Amino acid sequence: MIPDKVRVVVYDAPVAQSSSCACGCSGHGHDHHGAGTDPLAGVSLEMQVKALALTLDAAFPGQVEVEYVNVLTDPRGPSLPQTALLNSGSYPAPLVYLNGQGRFAGALTPERIREEVGKILAAQ
Repeated sequence: MIPDKVRVVVYDAPVAQSSSCACGCSGHGHDHHGAGTDPLAGVSLEMQVKALALTLDAAFPGQVEVEYVNVLTDPRGPSLPQTALLNSGSYPAPLVYLNGQGRFAGALTPERIREEVGKILAAQ
């Protein structure tokens, strides 16, 4: 029996930046809030999700579907419960759902997501 694919959906509500610096400072030379220690500081979440999809496909070939949803621009956004959660501030973006269940909020952590996907697939 072939197991069902695990569906990973990352819901995001990105805020517009006022400059090229994520903090809005116009890059005037301050610390940039730890950007030097975070190699993904300048990478959009959408691109990080694409990298996550490649990582998960390498670990679990053909067994995982990954989708990025910007709730502010996606036509489904207004009707999604995740939009209300993000707008209320109850949970920080991004929200990561595995097979329709909320599992992570506030960060995209490929290692943890890979572990959880592995557990789901092992249980099928």
